[in-house]
Amino acid sequence: MALHPRSPRTLTAVAIGALFGVNGFLYASWVPRLIEIRRDLEMTDTVLGFTLLGAGIGGLLMSLGSGVIINRFGSRTIGIASALALAAVIPVIPWAPTPLVLFSVMLLFGATDGLTDVAANAQAINFQASSLKSVLTRMHAVWSIGALTGGLIATWTAAIGIAFRVQMLTVAVASVAIIIWLSRHLLPNDPPVIEHLDHNGERRRLPRLLLAGMFGAGVLAILAEMPPTEWGTLLMTERFDVSIGVAGLGFVAFSAGMVVARLLGDLAVDRLGPEPFRRLSAAVSFFGVLATVFGPVAEVALLGLFITGLGTAALFPLAIRRAGELVSGAVGIAMFSSGARAGILLGPVMMGVLSDQTSRATALLVVAGGATAAMALIRLPEPRVPQPAAERTPV
Repeated sequence: MALHPRSPRTLTAVAIGALFGVNGFLYASWVPRLIEIRRDLEMTDTVLGFTLLGAGIGGLLMSLGSGVIINRFGSRTIGIASALALAAVIPVIPWAPTPLVLFSVMLLFGATDGLTDVAANAQAINFQASSLKSVLTRMHAVWSIGALTGGLIATWTAAIGIAFRVQMLTVAVASVAIIIWLSRHLLPNDPPVIEHLDHNGERRRLPRLLLAGMFGAGVLAILAEMPPTEWGTLLMTERFDVSIGVAGLGFVAFSAGMVVARLLGDLAVDRLGPEPFRRLSAAVSFFGVLATVFGPVAEVALLGLFITGLGTAALFPLAIRRAGELVSGAVGIAMFSSGARAGILLGPVMMGVLSDQTSRATALLVVAGGATAAMALIRLPEPRVPQPAAERTPV
């Protein structure tokens, strides 16, 4: 890293990372307490899965239009506005009196989360475009650090008996303070857009197959990542006789693996290349799922979730980086994100139904294991218009 600690570029990098971090923190602050939500609203796993479907629907609908919205108003403006809206939605979750009301809250959560996600990635990929070294996985590492912090706080507050409502209100206030600070240092709203040109220098139309591939990659990336995130805690309670506090370590173990791999991932990307490292990471994640599902004791299952996090960490950032390189502006990012939101839409239902019909372990193996195996086997296309190295500045 060649950044001066007080340079404007450093502050920009920190601010973009903070936007990722707030997003992860807000998301994870309620996930470990799903057990309480399920218990208080007296839901089966299937009903819980369909309730969480609201986040997928809201995120998918918003992501489909996010490219146009961000290209119109700018990733800086949209990133700040959507992050503040997300912080406002979070405290409402523990107040939902019925599964239907919770479903409605999840719609709003998914929409604001989806828009924040695309805006943050648009900021990060524009920052990456001017860097000699890979930085994107570290940006996503901050999301994982935020998620890990939020998960630890949620697990700790549940263990010591702090009310869910009090925890979520505190989380929202702290997040708003961070968003106000980072809003001053993000990239401007009019970043340079690299046009896609043919060999004669004329603008070419993007093939639908490429856009469909970006959408499909988003679906697989999220099906690999979200089931261990959302269902790891529930799986621990199914397979082993552990308390809610210990079961919450399933989420923490997975998130810790994500943090470690994303902090170190850029070094591996620069050494091996983005695509080989992405496929290797998917294979590691698959073996982590196997250890989680077939581990005979809780400690082995937790190790499996940690390994799954290690492998899964690079799948989303490297795939969305490729989407941003292949399609100019925010459109490629939005298409990948739309696929990811479709995965969020499918994942809870697939996990819920399979869990009730078989077991949570089998559902995790089929959904997350199948997605990681597919991610290891597929090869994403290379960018056709690489940015000249002379135009880049060191990070």
